[in-house]
Amino acid sequence: MHGGDRYRNCVTVDLSVNLNPLGVPECLKEGMTRGISEAGFYPDPFQQRAREAAAGLYGRYTDIDPEWIIPGNGASELITAVFHGLRPRSILIPAPCFTGYLRAEKYGCRIDLFPLREENCFIPEGGIGLAVKPDTDLIILTNPVNPSGVMYDTSLLKDLLILAGERRIPVLLDECFISFTGRDAESGLHLLKEYPQLMVLRAFTKIFSLPGLRLGLLFTTDAALREKLRAALPEWNLSAFSEQALITAEEHREEIYSFIEKTAAATAGLRESFAKRLQAAGIRVYPSAANFILTGGMKKSREYLLKNGILTRSCGDMPPLTDDYIRLAVRPEAEQKLLLELLAMSRDRISGV
Repeated sequence: MHGGDRYRNCVTVDLSVNLNPLGVPECLKEGMTRGISEAGFYPDPFQQRAREAAAGLYGRYTDIDPEWIIPGNGASELITAVFHGLRPRSILIPAPCFTGYLRAEKYGCRIDLFPLREENCFIPEGGIGLAVKPDTDLIILTNPVNPSGVMYDTSLLKDLLILAGERRIPVLLDECFISFTGRDAESGLHLLKEYPQLMVLRAFTKIFSLPGLRLGLLFTTDAALREKLRAALPEWNLSAFSEQALITAEEHREEIYSFIEKTAAATAGLRESFAKRLQAAGIRVYPSAANFILTGGMKKSREYLLKNGILTRSCGDMPPLTDDYIRLAVRPEAEQKLLLELLAMSRDRISGV
């Protein structure tokens, strides 16, 4: 279901997980070391210091109250808490989408997928609002869209939030990759006060290349929503290491902001060069603003790449896409070069050259 399975594959280069090509900020390594001294104690069940740190760190462009924040053991835990806590009967999700949202069916929920058009490069369109049904009781949007990497137009996003507010439908806005786009200033965090039904999901560990740390954050001004979500989470769900990493990031926030800006600039350059090289190699590439690229026509090459140590992300479990679509993480030049060399070899083998 997910990328990053180096445990059952011999992996030299992992292009299946969308991590920061610049690696881990030095200050966060310091924070995790501090976590060792805190690991002998239970974490604060109310997560007060962690929430205060998150409010300071994510409040660069808008004021955020620590009370609005629910930390989780990764964004995935918070997604599951939404399903358990809200118990939606019917969810509307523009598709293709992140596989984790399709798990809602396991909890007895009907999922209505609104297909984004391939001929429009999977860019979200106004018809999403028309797909809201009388019994829709949760809308999930990802910005940027995973796996295509395109961004929502701000006016479309607001139109959907207005419609959801009129019908009293909660909206989960997944922004786990927005910091890679250079458009953090356009985050849905700005809209929390205006749209109480809005929940914004962020993944701390994606942008800082620390997926094993497990730390996600959900923001909402709706106290009733927060109560339901917290009731669906276990006690002490935030480790001492995650807490200290978050606190350290807030203490070094100017350094962190600079790191995020450098990341967005580096990602844009690497993404542009990667897309051009893939296109020159005859690969179908879709436009992206994120740190990953959706490609088509890669099914046969994927197996050859894996046999040679390069792991990619099949989109066969992201309907309406099939396993002919592959998502590639934007990685440093050396990793791009290795993939393209192997890709050329795989195509020679497939064509019989």
